[in-house]
Amino acid sequence: MQSGVKQQELCGAAVTDQLESDTAGPIENAIKVADANYKCNLFLCRGYQFEDNQDNVRAVTAGEVIPFHIDLIAGHRPGHANVSVIDLASNEVIGEPLVTWDDWPTTNPDPLADTDFNVTIPDTLASLCDIGGKCAIQWFWYAETNKQTYESCIDFYIDA
Repeated sequence: MQSGVKQQELCGAAVTDQLESDTAGPIENAIKVADANYKCNLFLCRGYQFEDNQDNVRAVTAGEVIPFHIDLIAGHRPGHANVSVIDLASNEVIGEPLVTWDDWPTTNPDPLADTDFNVTIPDTLASLCDIGGKCAIQWFWYAETNKQTYESCIDFYIDA
């Protein structure tokens, strides 16, 4: 997802500029610069708006395996992470997370175990995620020591 006119309208120029200047930065850094124009939820896909990303919506099918790669810039430990399907209207997880880590990034000797993985699209989403703008796949990581939140999202719909 990316920032755009709608995000700037809802989140304000200061927040949008902060997010654009540090695409791997924690959400808390953007909240620090929020001004009177701040009317968005940065904890929902970094405040990115569907209206700015309609050309980036991905059509997927139930059972499809989607490869993920996380650009890990700073691996703050300890932390926990997950990849979930979220309802964009309520910012609620639909069903169970697709992948979870109680300790992320881990101390696994395989350096790719935390950053390169696959998720499988559940077969229960056809009616909930039937058009773009209703659902997103969200990668979420909370670094506990420095109390920082990191997110990334993919807008999608189930192509029947």
